Amino acid sequence: MRQVFLEKPWIYNKEPSEFAEIFVRYGRLERYKRGATLAHGGKNGRIYYLSEGLVSCSSVDRNGQSFTFCLIPPERVFSEIDGISRTIVNVYVTAIRPSTVYSLDFETWFKHLGSHQEDALTLQVMQNLIGKFESHMEAMIANYTLPLSERLRVFLKVLLTAYTDTISEWNEIPIYLSAQEYAELMGASRVSISRLTSKWQKEMLLRKEGRSIFVRAALFDSIYDWVESNSR
Repeated sequence: MRQVFLEKPWIYNKEPSEFAEIFVRYGRLERYKRGATLAHGGKNGRIYYLSEGLVSCSSVDRNGQSFTFCLIPPERVFSEIDGISRTIVNVYVTAIRPSTVYSLDFETWFKHLGSHQEDALTLQVMQNLIGKFESHMEAMIANYTLPLSERLRVFLKVLLTAYTDTISEWNEIPIYLSAQEYAELMGASRVSISRLTSKWQKEMLLRKEGRSIFVRAALFDSIYDWVESNSR
């Protein structure tokens, strides 16, 4: 899964409970409809904690093609990278499901999470920021270097392990994504995604029950992870 850094691609790790407590206590409760864009970066950009829903980070190239490089499930903080630098970057933060967040402005975030250099919580903030950069880079590296069949296998394993530490013979993917959403995450076409999942169905590596997708543990055989390879 990981080729260069320590964090897995596409999906951030959960935040410490202390982070959530600060956002809930001092933050502004906001609700977004599916498809809404969340303001971030610049002087008025806000930093968010996702309580419910699903958010993505994407960029649009010069041809108007959208590429999603980050999927954010609940219990994650996001937009603090450009929220801290207070710059505007070519990133769109979108609620891809109805979402509930708590948001902080920069001054409030800095007062409670960023102002004590020797504080253990502030150190955790910095480590998490680095981890998010690593996750972004790993996603981009995967999309540039891995064939579609391998990067989709990697993504499904990352998505699964974001919710559980145990992989069984058959495993339900915890979030429903459309073929188009998978395509944007994988830098591929919707048709290519559909063909690949149909192939796995025929090979008894994947099955669908309504909107639920189940994958067999064997689908993850031979996935390379440099951290695990060097720890053996």
